Amino acid sequence: MGCGPGRNAHYLRRVGFEVDAIDLSLEAIEWARERGSGVNFIHGDMFEAGLTGPYDLVYDSGCLHHLPPHRRVGYLELVGRVLKPGGHLGLVCFAAGAMGSERSDAELYRVGSLEGGLAFTEESLRWIFADFAGVDLRRMREGTGHFGESFLWTALFRR
Repeated sequence: MGCGPGRNAHYLRRVGFEVDAIDLSLEAIEWARERGSGVNFIHGDMFEAGLTGPYDLVYDSGCLHHLPPHRRVGYLELVGRVLKPGGHLGLVCFAAGAMGSERSDAELYRVGSLEGGLAFTEESLRWIFADFAGVDLRRMREGTGHFGESFLWTALFRR
């Protein structure tokens, strides 16, 4: 979800996954397709694309922090519907105190903007994903030889 130019989708394909990757940006999808084959790239709104799964893994690469608060219910419903029982949700999102808006939900609606994306605390993520088993939740680390930005949370939850 929110595959952008496909870095993670192509990686998952290379390590053996069959991959459906979706993004709202046509430009990002076109770029992702140019970077390689074997991934089913879908241009569209994940809430309207008719994704059916079931998937062993749903990976949110920066989508949640760009959703208005009222879309979280639909987001959780979508993930719960397409994820196999026992399947995993991988998540990357902005970390409070490092990047993103830290306004309350009510304030966001008052100002009428997500201000570039929402920041989450560990507690808010555990609350949002309370119906999932938390496998791991930590801040990314830079300099590991892999993609890592310290302003991001990375999480793994199990359905």
